[in-house]
Amino acid sequence: MKRYVYALCLLVSFSGLIACSKNNDPAPASPIVGRWELNRGIASSFPASLSINGAPLDLYYLGSEGSTIDVFSDNTFVENYKSVVVSDLEGTWDFTNNTLNLKYSNGQQDSYTYSKNKNIEEIAQVTPGNYTLPVSSTATVTGKMQWVYRK
Repeated sequence: MKRYVYALCLLVSFSGLIACSKNNDPAPASPIVGRWELNRGIASSFPASLSINGAPLDLYYLGSEGSTIDVFSDNTFVENYKSVVVSDLEGTWDFTNNTLNLKYSNGQQDSYTYSKNKNIEEIAQVTPGNYTLPVSSTATVTGKMQWVYRK
């Protein structure tokens, strides 16, 4: 009878060890998951006379533009873009080698580079898009603008 009690105790001990497997722990959330808010634009390819190339610019002040990107753990996202008209765009994302790739449901794609410096997390657009700035009441100039978001 003692042998059965010892065998039962041994069996219970082993089942307790098996139940504590590290494989059951949930995977840590990707650093990219969360809400990203448009923080600034970095100007390039504008005429040198404007002296703004490389400068961080407030896009809300310049063109009343704002944007948030909500990145969810189920690999979906929603982007809310505001510039006179408000629009919501959605799609799926993947994150590899510090690059966030957004695939919009309308077929467009955007890529952002993730960085973290002193607990400040940013994603910056890989390929700057064309951007038009007014330089007077009758003239505009076109250059490139890289969008930078912060978490």
